[in-house]
Amino acid sequence: MGYVVLIVVVILLILFTYKHIRRFLSETKKRNETMEQGYYLVSHTYEEKREQTHYYGVFQQGDKELILEMSLQLYLQLQPPQRGMLTAKEGRVLSFEG
Repeated sequence: MGYVVLIVVVILLILFTYKHIRRFLSETKKRNETMEQGYYLVSHTYEEKREQTHYYGVFQQGDKELILEMSLQLYLQLQPPQRGMLTAKEGRVLSFEG
């Protein structure tokens, strides 16, 4: 009888652990794919030269600060500090309308 209880407990432990890991991984995936939208302040922009040149902007909303990659066209268009509506996904600025 003790072996049956032990086997049931081990199976339940494995089942709940599997469910917990699966839920954690799906939430992590959703978080990485989230789209960021809101009214932000561009505090400053900068460029980083590696094999290619990448352009970044630092966007602030309250205590929240995002560093996002942007296109050359948007980099040249922005004049920090500037406020506007930001739309970003996966670390890249999709649009910024000031």
